[in-house]
Amino acid sequence: MARMQRAGIAALAAAALTVAAGGTAGAAQAPPGGTFTGTLNGAAYVVDVPAGWNGTVLLWNHAYEPPVTTPQDADADNPEVKTWLLAHGYALAGIHYPDVAFPTPGAVGDDLALLSWFRSHVGRPGTTLTWGMSLGGELTATLAERAAPAFDGALPMCGETAGPGPDFNALLDAAYTLNTLVWPQKPVQIAHIASPASNQAAALAQLSTAWQSADPRTQARLALAASLADIPGWADSLAPEPTALGDRIDAAVAYLYYEVPEFLWGSGRSDTEALLGGNPSWNIGVDYRAQFAGSASRDLVDQAYAKAGGSEALDADLAALNSGQRVAPDPGAAAKLAVQGSITGLVGIPVLTLHDTGDGIAPVGNERSYADAVARAGRSPLLRQEFVARANHCFFTGSEEITALQTLTARVKTGRWPDTSAAVLNASAGTFGLDFQQMWSYFSPGPAAVAPAFVDTRPAPFVRGLR
Repeated sequence: MARMQRAGIAALAAAALTVAAGGTAGAAQAPPGGTFTGTLNGAAYVVDVPAGWNGTVLLWNHAYEPPVTTPQDADADNPEVKTWLLAHGYALAGIHYPDVAFPTPGAVGDDLALLSWFRSHVGRPGTTLTWGMSLGGELTATLAERAAPAFDGALPMCGETAGPGPDFNALLDAAYTLNTLVWPQKPVQIAHIASPASNQAAALAQLSTAWQSADPRTQARLALAASLADIPGWADSLAPEPTALGDRIDAAVAYLYYEVPEFLWGSGRSDTEALLGGNPSWNIGVDYRAQFAGSASRDLVDQAYAKAGGSEALDADLAALNSGQRVAPDPGAAAKLAVQGSITGLVGIPVLTLHDTGDGIAPVGNERSYADAVARAGRSPLLRQEFVARANHCFFTGSEEITALQTLTARVKTGRWPDTSAAVLNASAGTFGLDFQQMWSYFSPGPAAVAPAFVDTRPAPFVRGLR
């Protein structure tokens, strides 16, 4: 979903030669290298081709970032990656498909149209890879299933690879918990949102009051709400995972307050409802005791309730959730989201995923659910998964991104996966200079150089599915 970019990022220097190329232009002889811009079916695109093109094109899929409309063809937060890729002969391409909270058929079509343009105006690539972050990571996983013949490999990074349905359901669970337990006297809309701006403002005002409360039960309930969406108690990408209870709760609530409010109460959810013709989410039939038992953040909640009435208080709050007024989906909207956005695991090309273990927007459990789906489809040999021990959403260094791309490229070129152990990946990433080891944070001064942080892990499945 959303990925907030650092403010004031310096724009990458444009190539010396810039060619404007509209989507209706006829095929033309490509210059030795340059930057091409234009529109295809109303969507703006950018293509960078180095003078010494090596025959590989990387199709970038952008995150959910309204109101940004400028097309990107690499991660803007790590401009050194783009510089390195162009210097090593890779062509880059990206198109600004609409900012919708799940990969639509239109986004898939825009990507394929750009590849067609590339073949006509630049040349037929020997290797075509697709990669992206957040919403773009989810779209990358979608392309690996629905448009596999167009690509040789895919690198979904920090995507909601369990699919948009489970993600929306989990956020509904968090919002429902806040309405039921934290501000039951002044509930806000969590579905069929009529006035998203004022609704979100009302929710954030109440969340702020609760966040500042000294009442241990209120703090425990905030932790419970976050846990039911698998939101972790770790948000600072330049700090180790906290152990103090207050710091862990603060981190979990920070995600709710700063990073996903539009999908809990605002335009992210209302725009999705408008696109689908109704509410696609539900908690009818959900057993919140069972869901809490499967949460990756259960230990934080247990720790919080230990200071707020213990297991009896937690049991009472879970009972209140199970007896509360539930939210039903609009069947047509739920079906439309399932048809358009579901990720099935039926991958047709090599896929390498990359995910932060402390991601609170697309929790890392998405990757386990994705791996399980790929296994059910009998496609596990096509999948490898890499993890970085760091907080927040899509916080990778340039060295980690390039190392992941090199790993995928090796699989595509040789037909075999190389060693993907954390030790090997960290050693590879460590060969890059300090410019490629920079990390920043919303919560700490930076940027600062950090060591590569690949880690061998197997997360639990995402807390919510389509049940």
